[in-house]
Amino acid sequence: MSPGHFRVQTRQNGDGIVLALEGELDLAGESILEQALESARAGGGKLTVDLSELQFIDSSGLRVLVRLHNAAVTEGFEYRLIAGPPQVHRTFALCGLDRTLAFAP
Repeated sequence: MSPGHFRVQTRQNGDGIVLALEGELDLAGESILEQALESARAGGGKLTVDLSELQFIDSSGLRVLVRLHNAAVTEGFEYRLIAGPPQVHRTFALCGLDRTLAFAP
């Protein structure tokens, strides 16, 4: 994948769905992630968003994940995030979202 691109890989995992994010999640990738989350949630079961292959995330990507968290609280479904590399996780830590969003231990 070339630098700057964003991709979501979807796979079934037991009783849930994993969305594996790759590349750089910014404004250009926001709608791609929104659509993937909507499709995954329609399938029911547990939802995991794997950030381990993400190289960059900006406020657009954070906004999508905060909306996911808010929907989970409001609608009562389970989700979890698998932390990305240090440069990605730092973005969550800088705004305190590392303590708010449902990161896997």
